Amino acid sequence: MSEHLRRRAARICATSLSLFQLIVPVWLPLYDMQLRSLHVMLVVAAILLIAPMFGERRTGISLVLDTLLILVSAAANLIIFLEWQDIVTYTSSADILELSLGALLLITVLDAARRGAGWAIPVCVMLIFAYVFVGPWMPGIWTHPGFPLTYVIESLYFSTSGLYGSLTGTSATFISIFILFGALLQATGGGQTFMDLALLIAGRATGGPAKVGVVASALFGMISGSAVANVSVTGNYTIPLMRRLGYERNFAAGVEAMSSTGGGITPPVMGITAFIMADLLNIPYLEVIGYAAIPCLLFYVGILAGIHFKARDAGLLPVPVSELPHARDVLTWSRLTPLFLPVGVLLVLLFRGHNLTAAGFWACISVCLLFLFTDLTTAGIRNRITRLVTALTAGGESIARIAPVLIAVSIFTSLLGLTGIAPKVSGLILAMGGESLIASLAVAAIIPLVLGAPLPVTATYILSAALLAPALIRLGLDQVSVHMFLLYWATLASVTPPTCTACVIGANIAEGNWFRTSLVAMRLGIVAFLMPFFFVLNPALIARGSLFDVIAATASGLAGAVLLAAGFFGFLRGRLGYPMRALYLIAGLLLLAPDNRLFVAGGTLALAGLAFETLALRRRATNDISTD
Repeated sequence: MSEHLRRRAARICATSLSLFQLIVPVWLPLYDMQLRSLHVMLVVAAILLIAPMFGERRTGISLVLDTLLILVSAAANLIIFLEWQDIVTYTSSADILELSLGALLLITVLDAARRGAGWAIPVCVMLIFAYVFVGPWMPGIWTHPGFPLTYVIESLYFSTSGLYGSLTGTSATFISIFILFGALLQATGGGQTFMDLALLIAGRATGGPAKVGVVASALFGMISGSAVANVSVTGNYTIPLMRRLGYERNFAAGVEAMSSTGGGITPPVMGITAFIMADLLNIPYLEVIGYAAIPCLLFYVGILAGIHFKARDAGLLPVPVSELPHARDVLTWSRLTPLFLPVGVLLVLLFRGHNLTAAGFWACISVCLLFLFTDLTTAGIRNRITRLVTALTAGGESIARIAPVLIAVSIFTSLLGLTGIAPKVSGLILAMGGESLIASLAVAAIIPLVLGAPLPVTATYILSAALLAPALIRLGLDQVSVHMFLLYWATLASVTPPTCTACVIGANIAEGNWFRTSLVAMRLGIVAFLMPFFFVLNPALIARGSLFDVIAATASGLAGAVLLAAGFFGFLRGRLGYPMRALYLIAGLLLLAPDNRLFVAGGTLALAGLAFETLALRRRATNDISTD
């Protein structure tokens, strides 16, 4: 296969994968194992064609090996497709040929995950796989009796777990559908429309360029689900805009990195990790949206307040009127309808009880139809058909990069269950936390941050949920709060050292320092780092409580978010000295805290600080008049 033919085959395979995922899960009556086997076969073929085995260039040897691996994957998955009933009913076991093909398929899937997202997940799987066999020689609680190699391969390949477990099922159904939904929304010009809307909403405000970055990143992040993709797309416009209007380079990059990180936790679409959370908790996705709303509001209020105070302190300019789009050019039927109406279709279908896959399918169809028929000229329809085909290809490529990671994580979680390591980790967390709930939560927060350094958010959340959720729930914590806690920490890994990928990309665009960018991002997003602890201890912050408690927690949290921003950036009604900054930091922390007595103390401190600042401003104004 020549390189030219390989690229063409990759495009065809990616487009075919998109069409398969759009049509088959909804319209063809395949059983779970059949659908999952075809999904694994197609995504493996697509990623092997898309991503080189060694480096950037392909050699004749790598092309031959890729072809052989695709054939092996096809054969192994077709066996599952044909023999699914025997597997489900346990009426037969794998023979030596099937075990051999299964072993090769496991290796191929790990290689596919490596090509899609790097070495982190394959290394994790290889380590837990090694633990399966060295367990009998491990000390203390880490020992286990060990398992024969044939049993392990059969449990991972010729069964309803492992390669074809429930996580692969989510990948084969609604995860793929929503990846396509995001790709199709982008094809409608969503990125530019979001940017223009952000300019209209925030461009003329104090700190306008940075606030534009926040609004655009929040809107775009809902459909991309990736902080890295978000920074790469919106940051290439917002960061140069901020720099040109006087914003320090690391601050500009930090604004974009933190805002882009929040896109994945921004309702109503959020990222694919939120869909997995709904599946793991067995609750409607609309409930997840509701639980995420208040933390998301506090998250962005904290960022916008920090930007506002920084801009006021430094005298930074808004976006010039000449660079703002005209509302009549943005608020048009052809631009807004294909972007927002499909989201409305999605939410209405979910509200009426449709499952995620069916709702996602009709949302995708509505994008295509609305996009096609908002320009009825022959040239316009032809151009839009071309763009939709390109979007299907891009969506297929995204599925091919993400799905092998999810399948590899499914293998990992199956091996966790086989070795019984998850309860051991849970017990260790409980022991490390001792009698302190806060200490247990602090230990639990570290693990997703560490896992999130090399891993994507989705993989980090799934592994964290498998390892940590049982232990935290055993402490008497609310189940939804625990999963939201883990989702937040998995998301925040994008802006925390040592990797902080969103900050690295933002700093590269701004020509700044990634570490200083990370510090700025964490200061802006301080609410996001505190919020998980508080909503675990006070579920009213995720709307799990009485109406009065939810309203009170939200109002207190909003005040706390603004005061924390004032303390960190040294400005509220005027420039603050260090004593006042410390007072507002303490007041903000107490107002966010999940305790009525602390709320009263925080409110008292805040009022005292505001009164003192008002007197100081009046005295200064009087002195200025006297001097004049």
